Amino acid sequence: MKPFKSGAILAAWLLRILLVWFIYKNYFQTFTSFDLKSISFYIGAAYLLFGLLLLVGGFIQKSTLTMFSGLAIFVLPIVQLIRDFPDDLSNELLLYLIPLSVGFYFFTSGNNN
Repeated sequence: MKPFKSGAILAAWLLRILLVWFIYKNYFQTFTSFDLKSISFYIGAAYLLFGLLLLVGGFIQKSTLTMFSGLAIFVLPIVQLIRDFPDDLSNELLLYLIPLSVGFYFFTSGNNN
């Protein structure tokens, strides 16, 4: 059986939409608290910014914006893992692995499917 290659574009868009929804559900509340003294505010703001840029990058012909946004979304969970290590790893590891893996996918593939 051959892979369903024409579904790769749909899969990439579903990943983009899922990531934006995931960021909204997990980081929008932190962003709206607008606590400039908290590092969580800046991480939430970065997630929102780069998540939207990843979505916008899908509409652009060149892959640069998608790759840059994917790199940022890949690095942010690593920063959170380092910051929270080892206190919070068991409870919220999934919150770090989902954006990390999707960000790495778009960093390595860009808009090319």
